[in-house]
Amino acid sequence: MERPIANLKIENLFNIRDKVVLISGIGGLGADLVEGFAANGATLALANRSQAHMDQAAAKAAAYGVECRTYLVDIADKQQVESMVAQVERDFGRIDVLLHTVGIAPLGPSLDLKDEDLRKTIEVNFYGTVYINAAVGKIMAKNHWGRIINISSIDAYTVNCVDDLPYSASKSAMAASTRHFAVDLAKQGVTVNNIAPVWIWTPMMDQRPTDYMVQAAATIPMGRCSYGQDYLGMCIYLASDASAYVTGQTFLVDGGWSVYRAFTYAED
Repeated sequence: MERPIANLKIENLFNIRDKVVLISGIGGLGADLVEGFAANGATLALANRSQAHMDQAAAKAAAYGVECRTYLVDIADKQQVESMVAQVERDFGRIDVLLHTVGIAPLGPSLDLKDEDLRKTIEVNFYGTVYINAAVGKIMAKNHWGRIINISSIDAYTVNCVDDLPYSASKSAMAASTRHFAVDLAKQGVTVNNIAPVWIWTPMMDQRPTDYMVQAAATIPMGRCSYGQDYLGMCIYLASDASAYVTGQTFLVDGGWSVYRAFTYAED
């Protein structure tokens, strides 16, 4: 029987050099992943609604001497997504890895949700995931190799914030769609997985008061909220040959938050 991994040396097992990596969403976590993948020799395609954010990230990638192109897209528009993905394939000949980081999180009380906020969040976070996973998955299936990595959230699995029902629901739906794509693409050599972060210092957190992040950090055993670079290692693992037999899974990268429910108490 043919071995699934040809070279077992660690420098090859986790190698992403020259892989064509499409990163969607460049405003927060995505920008950190751009630099991390560029530093490890990946060829990059950036997709985002804001050209300014992509230009900043592309400038950092250029410092590592890798090719990096940018593509404007509204992730909630199926036609735009399919056109963008097709253009990336034309430009590079293939797509090896998708890092899908796009997400919005309007805040408000669950009993008084605005229809517009609920609808837009589902369209961007859930529909957008389905659109880009399907479009990229078809290309990867044709090439019999691929890695799709969706950035979900701990909010998909618990009521972590009382004012983000649309975000939480959309991330739960994203996790479900990831499992379906994983099964659909498994025989074509394509893996599909989720990463569920804890609170990250990104522009999304700017809508929160300072004390919110202080109190959030207090619930994490490591004693701090996360940074974009905390997720790079897991992304590289899921993008490489090292994860060849891993699909349909969610990886909680959360500083121990998901296993921590300890409390102090007074002795009798």
